[in-house]
Amino acid sequence: MLWTQSQREALFDLITLATYADAHLSLKEEALMESVLLTEGWESPYPKALFLDRSRARARDVIENEASMASYVKGRVQCFDTLHSQNVVMDTIRNVIARDGLVTEEHVFLVRLNDAFPKVKP
Repeated sequence: MLWTQSQREALFDLITLATYADAHLSLKEEALMESVLLTEGWESPYPKALFLDRSRARARDVIENEASMASYVKGRVQCFDTLHSQNVVMDTIRNVIARDGLVTEEHVFLVRLNDAFPKVKP
C-alpha cells in the first residue's frame, strides 16, 4: 500500500504502542517491527530513527493510562479513512504482536484499535 507520510507516522506510532500493550517487547516483535518500518519508506526531513525514539517515548507516556491511550489511538487512526487502509493497519499490527504469541492485553488492544477507526462504508 502506498502511504502518505502522515499515515506512515501514524502506523509506526500504532505499531510501537501495540508492542507495549503486554508490557513485553520480544526480540521477535522488535525484528518484525523494524522490518515493517524499513519497507514502508520515509519522506520526512527528520530522520526515521529520531521519530522512532520519540514514538517509543510517546507510547511509554500513554500506555499506563486508559484515557490517554484511547486519545492517542484516536488521534492516530483518523488518517486511515478507507476500509482497505484500516484492514492493512490491523493486519500489520496483528502480525507484529502475534510474533511471540498473542496474550489477553494484546487482544484487548486490537479490539480497541479496531473500534477507534473512523467508520467507513465497505
